[in-house]
Amino acid sequence: MNTQSSQHQSIYQQGLEDPRWKQLRLKVIERDGNQCRICGQRTELQVHHRQYHKDKATGVWSYPWEYHPYFLITVCDSCHAKGHQLFSIPIKEI
Repeated sequence: MNTQSSQHQSIYQQGLEDPRWKQLRLKVIERDGNQCRICGQRTELQVHHRQYHKDKATGVWSYPWEYHPYFLITVCDSCHAKGHQLFSIPIKEI
């Protein structure tokens, strides 16, 4: 992992502790019926970003809570891990 990716990952992880993310996360889980959208499991739920956004002009990444709910999906821990193994998350410059 290069330095820029490592810095992004660190900032992203810190953002997951932010109350704004926690509030959005709960809204997405409720929207998705409190279950994994892939397998239907109702425990160990996480919210997955379907793509990451990066400012084209500045190179600054969006914070986890700055995404429209359209780009977020509720998944269980198992489906989330499998998804990351099978697919890379697209990066969209905005």
